[in-house]
Amino acid sequence: MKKLQFLLLVCILTFAVSCGQQKRYISYKIQEGETMRDVASRLNMKTKDLFRLNPDVGRRPDANTVIVIPNPKLKNSTSSSTTISSPEETKTSDTVIESKDTISENEIENPVFQRTIIEYETHEVQKGETVYRITKQYDISKDELIKYNPEYTNIQSNNLSIGQILKVKEIKKTITIDKEEVLKNFLTHTVVKGETIYSLTRFYNISKEELILLNPEYPSLTDNNLSVGQLLKIKPIEEVNEKENYTFYKDEIIEDASIDIAILLPFKADEYSEKSSKDIFEGNQLANMVTDFYLGAEIAIDSIKKQGINVNTTIFDTGNRGENISTILNDNKIEDNDVVIGPFYSDKAEDVARLVNVPVVFPHFSSKQNKFSSSKLVKTSPDKDYYVSYLSSYLKDNYKDQEVFIVSDDKDETNNNTSKIISELKKHGSISEIHVLKPKNGYIKRARFTEKMSSERHNWVVVASDDNVVVADALNSMIGLPDDVNVQVFAIDKSNAYSKIDNNKLASINFTYVSNTYTDEEAMETKVFNKKYLQQNNTIPSDYAIKGFDITYDILMRLASGEELTETFKKGVSLRLENKFDYHQKIFRSIGNKGLFIVKYNKDLSLSRLR
Repeated sequence: MKKLQFLLLVCILTFAVSCGQQKRYISYKIQEGETMRDVASRLNMKTKDLFRLNPDVGRRPDANTVIVIPNPKLKNSTSSSTTISSPEETKTSDTVIESKDTISENEIENPVFQRTIIEYETHEVQKGETVYRITKQYDISKDELIKYNPEYTNIQSNNLSIGQILKVKEIKKTITIDKEEVLKNFLTHTVVKGETIYSLTRFYNISKEELILLNPEYPSLTDNNLSVGQLLKIKPIEEVNEKENYTFYKDEIIEDASIDIAILLPFKADEYSEKSSKDIFEGNQLANMVTDFYLGAEIAIDSIKKQGINVNTTIFDTGNRGENISTILNDNKIEDNDVVIGPFYSDKAEDVARLVNVPVVFPHFSSKQNKFSSSKLVKTSPDKDYYVSYLSSYLKDNYKDQEVFIVSDDKDETNNNTSKIISELKKHGSISEIHVLKPKNGYIKRARFTEKMSSERHNWVVVASDDNVVVADALNSMIGLPDDVNVQVFAIDKSNAYSKIDNNKLASINFTYVSNTYTDEEAMETKVFNKKYLQQNNTIPSDYAIKGFDITYDILMRLASGEELTETFKKGVSLRLENKFDYHQKIFRSIGNKGLFIVKYNKDLSLSRLR
């Protein structure tokens, strides 16, 4: 760390001498309706820092007031998507905003804000009417009727109830709203340089069509064009999950960034020195995990270097069960680094964190990680108890008169998870009954589900148990349900209990689960990484290879900002190839990642990200 501080000091002094004639600050004229907070947000700086430069200016200065703003000093500022250097130039459909040295008055737009609202013509179902008759009457398809009325899941099975009020025709209207109303009633995002339509829609998990519909004042969104300073409406405030972190971490690289990194992995070179590759890797899960992780990390380091960042990497072989770690620590070989990635074993990670004064990144999940106490330890995989609260929160936020079943068992952990799910669901206020089913004589009869289920309502089955027999029994009951019964099965995570279930069967029950990873195979970053990995290693990347890339890239990019790693964790969530990093720290505890997704199987076996 001292080495880095010295290098940064030299860089700062050099810059001051060589660029003494450049203006550190420039003037900016306030636009109509603009606040100091708006300007600070567009400049990617803290409002209080802007006030320090302009102590005589209030929070809402008059139009045409001239203030002083910093001449931006970062050479690069982009969204927290991943840039991977490729030997071939790759064209994308998104238009990337060009970086500029200053922000002019014209770049901060003050448009007339609009919103496209959708109203519906409705129809009350009469005796004898059918889905087919109604669709013909209003010249719409059955799919459109289902889309307009998601709360009536019985439409799918052609069932209607007398008195149902159905939406049958979509009517779009564009209304004008003022800026204060926008900020009050919407989750918003101010565009900074380097961001794309894809990076925004991916982070906020919305479609491009939804973004366009909410922002008709920016017709250029249709052509994937963004402008610095645009204030975009992301979603109505009532749709915002209060437990979700919507702060978007933006990658920043200081001039002459230099990072020293130590990677501690159990390569076990001495043990394997006399063995062939086949003998080392065939059936050896640890050897494959470690090697794949390193190969992914290697591509991350190369990509970071090609963005102008100096990375000094030292690789340490921790040996069998970390037997070399004591020697590594005693020789002070890792103390001068800015960060340590590894070791692989939880007890050894605690040893390293206790004896060094830099962040120690634990690179994968361990059932023992919830006992970590060192404030220097960074857990890159979420704790399992957070999976339960994340799923419970999603169910509560999306409940619309479903019949709810929870599949449990007699294990203490399962009962604890069941209690947490019930407690969260009952906060909704509209849920009168939750059916908890446990095996009797070793299994759960299908009739115990069907006697409570109805074709008139959508049915949720939440599997809280991870027992192989209980899971298989519950899923087989769901797969064999009558066609007119609509069911969606949820799991706390896709554990090994689901590995033997055919994916087509999972898709047929709308299987939905919590995951710490989600991959968009169509994303350009994913395609570039897969291609580069294949070129270098003659195989497609495994989950551990992608994990090695994501963790290493994210840590290095955060350090490239020139800030302490722990300070960057406070600045928002980053999305890489398939991992989300949303770091939080409780007092006197290790730093934990809460980056999770809700993922659903589609009928074509593709996966959709629901949250």
